[in-house]
Amino acid sequence: MEKFVDNPDFLQDIFLEETWKNIDKIDNFIEEKAKEEEFSVSREEVDGLFRTMHSIKGSASMMGYPSISETAHSAEDLFSYLREEERPAQKDLKAILQLLRMVSGFLKRELRRMETDDEVTDFGWAVVRRIKNFLAHVDSENEPEGPSYQIAYTRKGKQKIPYTNFSTLIPQMERLTNIMGRELEKEFMVKISGAETEVPRDIYEKISMAVLQMMKNSMDHGLENTAMREKMGKTPVGEISVEIQKAGQRVYVIFRDDGRGLDKHSILHMARTRGLLKKPEEEYEDNEIFAFLLRPGFTTKSSATMFSGRGVGLDVVNATVSSLGGSIRIESREYMGTTFFMEFPVIA
Repeated sequence: MEKFVDNPDFLQDIFLEETWKNIDKIDNFIEEKAKEEEFSVSREEVDGLFRTMHSIKGSASMMGYPSISETAHSAEDLFSYLREEERPAQKDLKAILQLLRMVSGFLKRELRRMETDDEVTDFGWAVVRRIKNFLAHVDSENEPEGPSYQIAYTRKGKQKIPYTNFSTLIPQMERLTNIMGRELEKEFMVKISGAETEVPRDIYEKISMAVLQMMKNSMDHGLENTAMREKMGKTPVGEISVEIQKAGQRVYVIFRDDGRGLDKHSILHMARTRGLLKKPEEEYEDNEIFAFLLRPGFTTKSSATMFSGRGVGLDVVNATVSSLGGSIRIESREYMGTTFFMEFPVIA
C-alpha cells in the first residue's frame, strides 16, 4: 500500500518492464527463424510463445489497455493454429512470422507511447484484421462456397463460428426503449433496417453491444422530452434509426437520432480542462471536436445518472469498433441530431 501511495504508477512500471521482456522473447524467435530459408516450429516453441502472448494479454487486460489485450489475443490465435496444424505450409509459416513482426512493432509503439505519455494514434486494428484475415483464408480451399460459418483457431482448437443476422437485436432495442422511456419520462421510437444482414456471431455480438450503448447515450443525452421537442417545433416523439448494410467484405452501420445535437463548446471546454488540446481551439474541425467524446472517461455531464455521466459510454463503443478493425465517424448539427457512421470488415 505504501508503495502505491508513494508511486501510483508503479503498476504501470511493472507492466512495462514485464512486457518489454516478453517482446524480447518474441523478437528472438522471429530473428532465429528468419535466418533459415525453410523452417519448422516445434510444439515446445509454440507452447512457450503462446504462454508469452497470453501473459501480455492478461496483464494488459488487468491494466485496462484494450488495444494491447486485443492484439495479443489475436496473436494467441496464430499459435492455436500452429497447434492444430501438424504440417503447415512454408508460405503460411512465413506469413505468421511477418504477422508476428507486426504484432511486435505495434506492442513496442504502444509501450513507448506509455513511457512518453503520448496519445493513442491507433488501436492495433490493422494488425488484428490481418491476423484474422489470414486465419479465415488459410482454410478457404477446403471450405464450400458461401459457408454459413467462419473458421477460427482458439485455445480450444479449430472452431466454426456460425453466422447470424440482426433480427434478435430488434427486441433488445425495444426493451431498452421501454425501460429508459419509463425512467426518463420521455417518448422514443426506434427503427432498424437491414436486420437481415448476416455476419459471424462474434461480430454480431460486438456490433449489437455498440448499438445498445449508443442508444443509452442518445436517449439520455441527446433526445429531448416531449415538452421541449414541441417547444422546438419537433415531433413529440424522439426518433432513433439504425441502418445496417453489407457490401463485399465490409459491414456499414449508421446510427441516427433527431435530438439536440452535440454541444461543440462544452466538448472543447472539457477537452481544455483535461489538457487534451494540442492546438488553438479555433483550428479544430467539427470531426476533431466530436472525436474527443470517444476518449476513455470523457464526459461533459457534471453529474451522473443511472444511465450516463460516469465517463463510460462512447469510449466503450470506440474500443468495440476498434477491436473489430473498424472505424467510427461522428456528424452532428445543433438542435437537429447526431449521426454515427461505423464501418467494419466482415472478417475481423
